[in-house]
Amino acid sequence: MIIPAFNRAHFIGDAVGSILDQTLEDMEVLVVDDGSSDDTVEVALSFRDPRLRVVRHERNMGIPAARNSGLVEAQGKFIAWLDSDDIARPTRLQEQVEHLERHPRVAMVGCCAGRISPEGKRKRGIRVPPLASADIGAWLLFRSAFQQSSITGRAEVLKAYAYDKDYPVCEDLDMFQRLSETHVIENMPRVLIDRRMHPDQTIRMEQDAIRDRKARLFSHRLRKLGMTFSDEDLRRHVLLGNPKGFVPDAEFLEWAQHWLHKMRVANRRTRYVHPDGLRLTSAYFWGLACSVATPAIGRAKAIRTFARSSLAAGLLSGHGRRWLRSAAPPFAGGLR
Repeated sequence: MIIPAFNRAHFIGDAVGSILDQTLEDMEVLVVDDGSSDDTVEVALSFRDPRLRVVRHERNMGIPAARNSGLVEAQGKFIAWLDSDDIARPTRLQEQVEHLERHPRVAMVGCCAGRISPEGKRKRGIRVPPLASADIGAWLLFRSAFQQSSITGRAEVLKAYAYDKDYPVCEDLDMFQRLSETHVIENMPRVLIDRRMHPDQTIRMEQDAIRDRKARLFSHRLRKLGMTFSDEDLRRHVLLGNPKGFVPDAEFLEWAQHWLHKMRVANRRTRYVHPDGLRLTSAYFWGLACSVATPAIGRAKAIRTFARSSLAAGLLSGHGRRWLRSAAPPFAGGLR
């Protein structure tokens, strides 16, 4: 288990403790301190456990460098990740390692994620990602299909996919995209981690940088899909994948519907991603766009706009029904 950390003295103890309390006991816990100026290292070392090791950077080198130090130092058959402000549920490692042992073709597996408050209290809300590899490939055209804190993979594979220093943010999305091109990767329909929601999360503090790097990553994959696009199309595509803080209007929805149809037509020529996976994924992001447009166009119109589009049928396709059935147990049991 690798836990990168930078100035996380308030949270690192919960992260390390959640790993040392795992039902799977045969492991190493590697904390990579990326030049912290607070008591992160001292808190980590307060756990008197022989399985725990701390690697220190003399100065802050950034997230990709910290992750790569962990990859170099890790000695186990499998590598698992946990961000320093998140926690793992007790059976997380056991369940994921057993999944990888049962499915030798799978290189990496993630899971569903719950949420906790800054104080560590469970909150409502479960993130259920795409589960099957075919759906994940299509999902990665729009956003990350994994929580970085949730992934466990085969060490010989993950060590070959170092994190790119040119991506001080979105380094995980870049790695997932590259890995998906050559390996089978999956998510389990189980809530095995909890993400801590707090103001100092990178995703909250680096929105402009995140959108810039996403535009770079998605432009590459959209061209492989066979798409031609303008800078404005690319800007809107990034918003389509993650509309947080953005309220689409009717004109944006008209563009989105045309754009998603265009992506599916392009994919029929190139077969870049699984067509059923793209059908499900385009239905999901079409529904998301209509949902977040409610403040601008009203709830009734948003529902009508979604339902009248042929894109909506993707949620009732074979892939869609399987995903919805698999998503039901995590939603039902996520707060337990």
